[in-house]
Formats: sequence, structure tokens, C-alpha cells
Amino acid sequence: MIHGFLRRVALSLGLMAIIPISAVSAQGVPQKLTVGSSFSQTPWGFYDDKQNPTGIDVALCGGLAKELGSTVEFVNLDFKGLIPALQANRFDMICAAVYITPEREKIVTLIPYISTSQAILAKAGTTIKGLNDLCSHTVSVLQGSAQLKIVEAQSESCGKEKKPAITIQAFDTQPIAVRALENGNVDAFVASDQLVSFYQLKNTTLVKAATGINPVILGIAVRQNNTSLAEAIRAGLKRMQEKGTYAAILKQWGIEGAGVASFTR
Repeated sequence: MIHGFLRRVALSLGLMAIIPISAVSAQGVPQKLTVGSSFSQTPWGFYDDKQNPTGIDVALCGGLAKELGSTVEFVNLDFKGLIPALQANRFDMICAAVYITPEREKIVTLIPYISTSQAILAKAGTTIKGLNDLCSHTVSVLQGSAQLKIVEAQSESCGKEKKPAITIQAFDTQPIAVRALENGNVDAFVASDQLVSFYQLKNTTLVKAATGINPVILGIAVRQNNTSLAEAIRAGLKRMQEKGTYAAILKQWGIEGAGVASFTR
């Protein structure tokens, strides 16, 4: 995959619905929802063996588009470029496991939709048991991610405790960050618990060294001035929750416990 190259992928996914244009306009939802995502974030968004987009976010936001009476088009972009592209009107919303942080809430509206925590992936036999043990080690993370900030903060704590700092390697995609661990170029990889579980299952030489770190909520992002779309997304997620569609999608991806009770903050 060519990193940084904007790739548009139109998905039918059975999401075509016939509804009056006036009804769509009244809800503030376009007939075709353009969704920014990053298909290098397994299991959130990635390409299957036939090069079709799939993943938790594709299933959830594809289902949300159907609930809202829209078709959906996913736009693939490196994670660090998603929010700037949203602000530049390249798509209507972001569905890409975006962590809700105070910094991000200053520039976009974030609608809660999944809960998660961080985990550490390392090689079997590692002595790493938690963030504190990362001092003096080399660690890979996704560029522009919340995990990068978590590891940077931990590295500062290492210094305050008179321990060697963490050497951080930030990569544009998560598969490359994991490959650095597999190849022995780093000692650990920090990411969401769901992602770490996925790679642990794929490679039996890797172990989940620590989990439950810094629990957070993920949000679907829209521009701050697009209040009508934000409200429609909240209402659509609520209807999916009431119908059981929301829980069914989470169960399909093995993350039944990751649901949120409310889609408002």
C-alpha cells in the first residue's frame, strides 16, 4: 500500500436505501456519507485477502450509514492526516478508532462509540510487565497516536526516576510498527488492547505483556460546525443499540465488552 496516498474506496455493502432527499436534508445527513479511515489499523480498518476494506470501524460505520439511510464511501488515509483532512472538507466524518482527548475535542466534535485500553505487545520471555518497565527499552508506536503521547509521558517519568529514557520509534502504519518488534528492532509495541490481541493471535512468539493501561473512549469525529450530522450520528447509534445491531457487530469482532452505554458526553 502506498502510504500517505489518498485512496477512495466506494463500498456498496448493501447500504443503498431509497429515501426522499428532503428527509435526508432534514436530518443533516448526506445521501452518501464520506468517511475518513485508515486501513492499516487492524482490526479497526484493514484490507482483506481480496483487497476489500473490512474491520470493526468499517462494520460499525457502514451499519451506521445504513441506519441513517445513506450509502457510504470510505477514504483511506494515514492516521496522522485524518483530522486535518476532515477540517479541509475531504470527508464528512472520521471512523478510525480516534481516541477522545481534550486536545482533539478543541478542534473536532467526537461522538463516543467504543471503549478500549492500551496494551503492550512483546516477545515471549520478556521481562516487561507494565509501562514502568519500558524505561531503557526501544518501543514502537503509531505516528500521531494517543499511544505515542502515553509512551512519551512514560519516558519523561523514567527520567524523573533517574532511569534511562525510552527510545521511541513512531511509524506511519501499525503493521510496520509490529514488524519492527518481530524483527527484533524494538523491544515492545504499544497499541489498543484489541489490536495487540489480534497480532498476538497471528504470531505465537508474541505475548501481551501488559493490558488495561489508560482506559479511554473512542469517538467518531465530525467538524465542529456540523452539529446536525453529529446529532444524527448519536441518534443513529442509539437506534442501532436499541435494535441490537450495535451489540451484534461488537460480538462479530470479539469485543462484546467494548460497547459504551451512552453516545453523548
